[in-house]
Amino acid sequence: MKVLYLTDSEPDYLADQIYDGLCAVLGGENVFDFPRKAAYHGPHARPSSLVLGREGGEAQDALVERLRAGQLDLALLSSPRRGVQAAFRALADQARLPPIVLLDGEDDTQLRLDLLRAVGAGVYFKREYRKRPGELGGVWFRGLRSMYGEEFEGRIFPLPFSVSAAALSGAPSLTRDIDVSFVGRASHRKRLAAVRLLRDAPDIRFEGGVYVEPTDRRSRLAESWFGIMAAKLAGDPPARGSLSRMGMEAYRSLLGRSKTALSIRGGGFDTVRYWEVVAAKTPLISEAPDIDIPRNFEHGVHAVFCRPDLSDLTYWVRRLRDDEAERQRMAEAAYSHLLAYHTTARRAEYLLELCAKVL
Repeated sequence: MKVLYLTDSEPDYLADQIYDGLCAVLGGENVFDFPRKAAYHGPHARPSSLVLGREGGEAQDALVERLRAGQLDLALLSSPRRGVQAAFRALADQARLPPIVLLDGEDDTQLRLDLLRAVGAGVYFKREYRKRPGELGGVWFRGLRSMYGEEFEGRIFPLPFSVSAAALSGAPSLTRDIDVSFVGRASHRKRLAAVRLLRDAPDIRFEGGVYVEPTDRRSRLAESWFGIMAAKLAGDPPARGSLSRMGMEAYRSLLGRSKTALSIRGGGFDTVRYWEVVAAKTPLISEAPDIDIPRNFEHGVHAVFCRPDLSDLTYWVRRLRDDEAERQRMAEAAYSHLLAYHTTARRAEYLLELCAKVL
């Protein structure tokens, strides 16, 4: 199979991971990114948390000739972003495209059905694929029939993040002297609440914190209505973080020293951290997902899911801290499950299998 992969110039975790997985499954010579994304090519390529260095990429004229000759089997729009839409129009104006698939790795749960119609996509993969009340198994698409008829039935699927082969080397083997760690952007007030809970527990050794970007505003992270109003009245100044952004090597070392590590929702529920923790063979503590993750980790088997209000967070940290055998069992079970179902290659296989069935 030969795949046309339409790209945007900005970093995009889901798009980068699926590209990595497709190259692993199909071979890099059979995945044609357009426009050629520099982050995917060359010896210093490092998109998101992946390590890619593949040569390749073709000019527009060459791709148009391939399309006209019917040499490409699938066209993947790697995101709903403007750059991808522009690339789609540039090629669609000159040649007929093969069956079209839309990927959506944005933080929101919005279904971009107008875009789905506009590009004529036959399949839509959504990262933040929200479960609906009363749905069984997370397959909530049937509930859309009353709103949209049968137009989209059986064509929208969840596609969460995953981990690359580069991440599977694991964290360095270090003495696990930290009870729990968390490092992340201050992109959700619940992250600040979790950090405060762990720092305030005198018998828990916590390392990490949250960092901020220049665009993060204080009102977005306020934990009460009063806090939001106070920030607004003060001109909504920049948010304050508790640490600087951590480099990848320091982060991997931190995971290697941690008895447990936390994943808390940010812009969306699904975070790369959710998978990186398990890749480091560190027991994962997380909220219970409110999105559909096929073959997700099971509570008590592969991970621990705390209550949405975090009221039992410190209980689970203490329980796992004090039970080395349970930590080891959980970490090994989760790592095996990750290898079986949640690498970038497995995500690409899942995507291709569903496309083959639907298209």
